Amino acid sequence: MIKKLRQRMIFGAASDDPGALADRAIREADAAIRRKDDVGFREAAEKGWLAASSSADVAADKLGMKIPGGYSGRKSALGELEDRARLRRGALVGTFEAARAVLHGECFHGAVCSTRGVLGLLDDVKSFTASTQAAINKATRRQR
Repeated sequence: MIKKLRQRMIFGAASDDPGALADRAIREADAAIRRKDDVGFREAAEKGWLAASSSADVAADKLGMKIPGGYSGRKSALGELEDRARLRRGALVGTFEAARAVLHGECFHGAVCSTRGVLGLLDDVKSFTASTQAAINKATRRQR
């Protein structure tokens, strides 16, 4: 069942813009709440995680790094971005880790979803996508 949910979620959520994907996750979570659709809410949470992961992939690409294939590589890319943009350690990685733990792990895979917690974290992911892009801009300006 999880595999089918994940396939449906991924194929219905293709986006090159992590911020747009985060917006979509928020809209879908709100709609799922109105419909009392637990599966739809879990899918929206996973889209939030996908937005965070996509932001890390964009960061790696823009910094000239190999696009990571997993959590550890994405976390490393975000850490490198924090360093290059001279952000405090954990400024980006903290939200990324929370998204993985709560949206991807607890809610999507574990089916343990705090509505308020997930909605708050989806908002955090939306801010994270903007902060990541701002850090990319800052880091790439410094390289010139």
